[in-house]
Amino acid sequence: MAHDTISTNVSTTQAYYDGPASEIYRSVWADNIHMGIPPYEGASLHEAMDNTNRVMAEAADLKASDRVLDLGCGYGSTGRYLASHYGCSVTGHTISNEELRIAQERAAESDVSHLLKFEWGDFHNIEYPDASFDVVWSQEAFLHGADKDKILSECFRVLKPGGTFIFSDILVRRDTPQADRERLYARLNTVDIWDRPDYEEGLKRHGFALLKAEDHSQYVAPTYHGVVSQVRANRSKLSDRIGGQTVDKTIAALDFWVESANDGKVGWGIFLAKKPA
Repeated sequence: MAHDTISTNVSTTQAYYDGPASEIYRSVWADNIHMGIPPYEGASLHEAMDNTNRVMAEAADLKASDRVLDLGCGYGSTGRYLASHYGCSVTGHTISNEELRIAQERAAESDVSHLLKFEWGDFHNIEYPDASFDVVWSQEAFLHGADKDKILSECFRVLKPGGTFIFSDILVRRDTPQADRERLYARLNTVDIWDRPDYEEGLKRHGFALLKAEDHSQYVAPTYHGVVSQVRANRSKLSDRIGGQTVDKTIAALDFWVESANDGKVGWGIFLAKKPA
């Protein structure tokens, strides 16, 4: 894919997360910005999101000696969780200046600041040498990528031989009508979202040994329903900050995501792969 296309995509995504989305996400999602797997019936949205960190970390079999790269790290909540619970060192990358500022502030205030480093970084071009990390981690970030083959290639490159690649991502089913697909993309200002078979094929194409491709699509609608309910509950406060029109547009877009998830057009998966030793 042309460099200009990737550059435009990065700039658009950066503007999205540095703009009104930051106010909405921090008010609703707080520091965790990803899907949630409820640990028990009736669990809150935040408990479900925390539990996703645990599920993925256990699948990755993290060790204190691991050097982890978190791509699309958001406000750094996952990095802090991994460092505090597993003792591993975490380098977080984000293209959002606002997310980076907050992630660095939170890290400095934490008890595991010595294990954390947050940087501006684009996962299309990871500025680390080959074989730099034991684990590459990401949560619902690759959906923003313009060239997912480039992303997977970069993840393979920076992993050490035998290293672990674990990520989750929103999925848009291959048979989703184009009009619906464009409407789904519009909320995130993205150009392409893959389906589960696309990732399975892509991982193998780039040399990974795929160990697991778990479908957790049943949690998409509940997660987004919880988010849009909180946006509605905080509409007045958010309107004062970013304008009522922006809030209403967000609500309508999130409602469509809930509807699309219930209709089977949007899913969510967790993928675990290894770089051959």
